[in-house]
Amino acid sequence: MISSALGGAILQSHYDSYSLHVPMSAAPASLDPLNVTGSPNAFNYSYSQANLYTGSSNPPLILPAPNATGTQFRWLSTVTRTTDNTLIPTSGFRFNITSPPPPSQGKQVVNWTLTIPQFNCKTCTSVQVIFDFFGNITRGTNATYALFNGTQAIQPSVTFTALGEFPPAATVSCPEIFCIPWNGTELPGMSADVGEIEVASIGDPIPSCVAPVSCHFMQQDQSNSSSIIHNTNLSSVSYNNTLTTHVQPGNVSTTRLWWDIEAINIYYPVGYNVTQIKLDNTIVYHALPEVPLEKDHCAPGTACAESLIALNITDFTPSGAIHNSTITIISTTPNSIRQLTTLSGGVPTRFFTSGDQIGIKILNNPSVVNASISQQTGQLNITFPQPLPIQTSPTTTLSGGVFSFNLPSDCGFNGELCARDWNVSAVFTSGFDLGIKSGLFRIDSLQVSFTGSTGGDNALSIQGRLTYGNGTKKASGVNATMFAIDTGTPVNTPVTNNQTKISSTLLYISNVTLVNGVFTQGQPLIMLFTVVDPDRTQLYNATIIIEHEWPGPQPHNMSVTFSLHPGDPLGDLPFGTSGPQTYKATILFTGTGVQVTLTNLRTSPNSETSTMTPGTSPVVPNRPHAGLFNLTLTSKIGNTTETPSSFIISPTYAYVSSSLVPSRYLSASNLIVTDPNGNFSATISSHFLLGAKNLVVFLLARDATGIGLVNNLSSIALTDSTILLSTTDSIGAVVKDQTVTATLHLTNNSTKITEVITVNLFIQGNGMLPQTLGTKTGLTLPPGESRTVTLTFLAPSTVGSYTLTFSSPEYGGPLTSQTLQVTILQSNLQILIPAAIGVVAAIIILGFYLVRRQPETAETEERTKPAGSKPKTPGTRNPPSKSLTRSQDPG
Repeated sequence: MISSALGGAILQSHYDSYSLHVPMSAAPASLDPLNVTGSPNAFNYSYSQANLYTGSSNPPLILPAPNATGTQFRWLSTVTRTTDNTLIPTSGFRFNITSPPPPSQGKQVVNWTLTIPQFNCKTCTSVQVIFDFFGNITRGTNATYALFNGTQAIQPSVTFTALGEFPPAATVSCPEIFCIPWNGTELPGMSADVGEIEVASIGDPIPSCVAPVSCHFMQQDQSNSSSIIHNTNLSSVSYNNTLTTHVQPGNVSTTRLWWDIEAINIYYPVGYNVTQIKLDNTIVYHALPEVPLEKDHCAPGTACAESLIALNITDFTPSGAIHNSTITIISTTPNSIRQLTTLSGGVPTRFFTSGDQIGIKILNNPSVVNASISQQTGQLNITFPQPLPIQTSPTTTLSGGVFSFNLPSDCGFNGELCARDWNVSAVFTSGFDLGIKSGLFRIDSLQVSFTGSTGGDNALSIQGRLTYGNGTKKASGVNATMFAIDTGTPVNTPVTNNQTKISSTLLYISNVTLVNGVFTQGQPLIMLFTVVDPDRTQLYNATIIIEHEWPGPQPHNMSVTFSLHPGDPLGDLPFGTSGPQTYKATILFTGTGVQVTLTNLRTSPNSETSTMTPGTSPVVPNRPHAGLFNLTLTSKIGNTTETPSSFIISPTYAYVSSSLVPSRYLSASNLIVTDPNGNFSATISSHFLLGAKNLVVFLLARDATGIGLVNNLSSIALTDSTILLSTTDSIGAVVKDQTVTATLHLTNNSTKITEVITVNLFIQGNGMLPQTLGTKTGLTLPPGESRTVTLTFLAPSTVGSYTLTFSSPEYGGPLTSQTLQVTILQSNLQILIPAAIGVVAAIIILGFYLVRRQPETAETEERTKPAGSKPKTPGTRNPPSKSLTRSQDPG
């Protein structure tokens, strides 16, 4: 038989958290992660003995007779048999006043005579009388219970008189007589329920076993990896409900079964689900006709830390005694490790390049939710298989975290570490929980070997081969991009793509610019784009979609959408009245996604930030790569979408390792796709290659899984310098409108590129705006060679100082400059005037000497040689002047 009153008393009398019993050290981790020893105090148990009193088996004395005028007394079935899960008749009663009774006072008394046997269960210390007593008090009524031994009151009367429900708190006192008085002024509605009257003895909890003995084992369910099976043994279980006692009168010794119910009460942690209990080889729970005496679960998030199953062992041992038996409990908990994810740069991925740092993200959720933090905390072991040379050590944790490890920098001696899947496993163990999880990841690497390079007219051609791993597997069909940058130059060169489809009615994007096309982890990419409204009479709203794509372009469902409408965070509308609008997108690659902050340069600092959708292939923030953005602008009138939308593709950016920044973006090749043998050939043809002090040409490649080149250093094809060394011949003072020749000497410092440029000569100064004096087109400078450029022009007609500048549009700006001084007379005429006076005087002197000293003629002639006849020395060259900044060619 079952009694919830007994079970409730068991739980209330001995509700104890297992945290009081066991320190964490009591549950050391097993060497075998699939069979772990748990805390011996996770399960505890106690014994109970009880007798149930009913109206049929032990009828009470009821005075006066039930159902007096205006009252009702009826028996209830409040207890369930444990043998067959049926209700036991007359296991309780209800008394209530149904209508005003006679005016005289009255009462209903129910008196049970209870036998109090001696207890003999282990750790039991007393016998209790247990019952349920509750109801509703109306005016003029009360309810009372008391316990007597003969005429002596063992439990003084307890009376409930307060109007409303009673008792106000749980009752643990012991009744024998239930008395419900009334008087002639009460109102109908008074009621009292009594049920589950028991005499019981309840023992204190006993640990399932005492360390160092192991009796609690945890292992992963082989048929359900998300479940952990707990196997617990309660050994030396014994009881005997047969007592020898002396019965009065006559002091007669009598042996009999004094206890009808012999219970085993099993306490276990909240979060555990008990699926089976065996008494020796007999299943006593569950999926049987028999049901537990009591089953009580604690609610998560409360201070309650133990649940209870109380079993009436008498149902399974008719003889009334068991000795040294074993109770085996099978229970389950969820696998505490709910998630294991491999990360690169904080982004989930299972594909890694040699030398990457792999992050193992563990989400651990202990099942013992109501336990203390120390009880929920355990040891986490992360293990990589051999032959991966990755050392790990246990860590103490409750909820897990992200744990980082460095992968091997190469593919091993025979390439055995690459081009294969590896299994990383994590095991969490505590005294109460076990978590086991594993995940697959793959290591591979792309290697590049450059087989040749040739220089052309402002161009470079590079040939090479891509292979996987140790170089034996051909990397066919891999996408790559060749970049040229000027390293060590902090000033970037913006690169722009212009719109080719201009609308006459709808909004369109006129251009998109990458301000810093080469950048590294932790630095944002700055992208500008301009929105034009050709119809200023129509006020448009808009949506702008910024989508990340791999070179090709290859979309991968990674995008972010901004709505431009009145009241948006930017405050930039309407379009028409404000003219073209230039927006700045600040794009940052992070472990939590690609973050985009949009601002309008006119209304800055107003901004809006959003994160791109994850996409089908992630942008890993610690992995060099090439990429671009596809911008889609859709016009809207109110909420109505207008078609067609405006599309534009950004230039390709280079996301590089920190060793290649700062750098100035020069140029990028078209998409490269390796052939079946992994070979490729690429050409960068652009005058942007010129004027680079430290030209670096490198390859960025990425296969379909996201595997890239091992590092940027091995991906560098060549380094060079495309600086032109420039000097000029000096020009003396010139007179107005004189024909002048300017001479420029150029030397190509490159070892690869033949530089083909146009040289322009400009003059300015003394109030004159810059004017072109001459142009030399198609000047070709092979690597390491020099060329001289001469340009003739007329000097200005105004005296003064001017600046002559040699410049090249292909080179990106000035080559060198020099000063031109314009005077009234030529400098040689200024010298010849006093020289002529000297000649006249010399003739007179010469005549004098001819008369007097004829033999000294030659000497005299030498001495009187005019200064104006002195040979002219060659002009000196001005030092070179070079600017590394230039404007972006709008084409």
